[in-house]
Amino acid sequence: MINQMRRKLETVVENWAKSDNSRPILIQGARRVGKTFLVENCGKKLFGDGFVKLDFQTDLERTGAIFDGPTDDITRIISRISEYKRMPIKPESSMILFDEVQLCEKALNSLRFFADSTWKIAATGSLLGVTVKKRSLPFPSGVKHIRMYPMTFEEFLWAMGEEKMAEDIRVHSGSCEPYINHDLAMDYYQRYLVIGGMPKVVRTWLNTGSFSEVREILEEIDITYIADMTDPDNGISAAAAKRIWCSIPKQLLRSSTKKFKYSEVVRGGRRTSLLEPLEWLEAAGIILRNDLTCSNSYPLLPFNEDEGSYFKEYICDTGLMFYKFGVEPEIFLDKKLKLLINSDFRGALAENSVMQTLTANSLPIFYWMPDEKVGNGEVDFIFHNEKGKIVPVEVKSGRNVKTASLKKLIRDADISRAYCLSENNFSAYTLEGTNCKIREMPLYAAFCITE
Repeated sequence: MINQMRRKLETVVENWAKSDNSRPILIQGARRVGKTFLVENCGKKLFGDGFVKLDFQTDLERTGAIFDGPTDDITRIISRISEYKRMPIKPESSMILFDEVQLCEKALNSLRFFADSTWKIAATGSLLGVTVKKRSLPFPSGVKHIRMYPMTFEEFLWAMGEEKMAEDIRVHSGSCEPYINHDLAMDYYQRYLVIGGMPKVVRTWLNTGSFSEVREILEEIDITYIADMTDPDNGISAAAAKRIWCSIPKQLLRSSTKKFKYSEVVRGGRRTSLLEPLEWLEAAGIILRNDLTCSNSYPLLPFNEDEGSYFKEYICDTGLMFYKFGVEPEIFLDKKLKLLINSDFRGALAENSVMQTLTANSLPIFYWMPDEKVGNGEVDFIFHNEKGKIVPVEVKSGRNVKTASLKKLIRDADISRAYCLSENNFSAYTLEGTNCKIREMPLYAAFCITE
């Protein structure tokens, strides 16, 4: 099963490793999203025994000592790596990984000096967004930055051995013709909502088919994240960070606007006391922020107002989101029993899943409301593509699709393409009185929205 855990970023890493581009790559992301496995898999595939890994998490004392001395002396650093590994290292046949590089400041700083060299250096970092505040050396320049997220539903299908289904979904997202295996794809998607995209969790499901074991791994990840955010060395309020982490699922469960409210984190909570831990969680990559925009033309701009909270927060992984709600997977996956579950829960889970997917697709997303007064009417996601076109995305958790806010936005703006995601099969129509084609797509096809 492990060989099936293919990731989209493999192509990016392999192309970098094969190219003459001498910039080191730095892969950032939340803990447990599969950064190390990705680089190891690519490195061993392309370089075999020439792949070299420095693991700062398990052997910090000795690996850190490699970088004692000037960080710009890469010849000395390579010599000490060779000595540590007890093997010759040659630039034309080697690739070196600095794993969890945030744990060694001098190793992180050295990346800038490997730029324009003949060495292939890759690095991974889990908490770089927060540890950088405590750094005494400058953050490295001349480095190719890559963000990594949990597995998308497409990658989940690959892991399930359903590559053909993933291809077919992409084809139907273009044609908008109904998909013959729609019901089966929806069943897989419902499982994805429960399991999520953390590679170890997916691997556990593939190997055991046990939801109880899946929940054990999700619990472990949740505990790990809480331990990180409550570490006293972070310099933030541990209690506030934990309360924010616990409040986000509840805030997304609201039937009214799901914007983040400081007052719902703790009674009387204010921006001044909660902003720093909130930003820490965002920088760590374990929550995803989506700002409000009232713009309907290019470029989209965030709506800002002092002391306001005009944004939403989501959990980085749908499996963690599901786990934190405490719903039994067997009830959620039973088509009849599922109807007993609060519809707001199903909506929050669907919206979180789409947020996770669009973020992984590197889209500059916002949510939209019509004016500065933040009145009635809301579109879940909106972004501008590279051609400056505005593209809205509405999310519905069921089959009853009403899109009044989406249609208002289309009629008020120059929009030629929009998406409505629901449990319905593929279809499309042109909105009356406009030139806008609304593509109605199943929720599982969100990974096809790339531009």
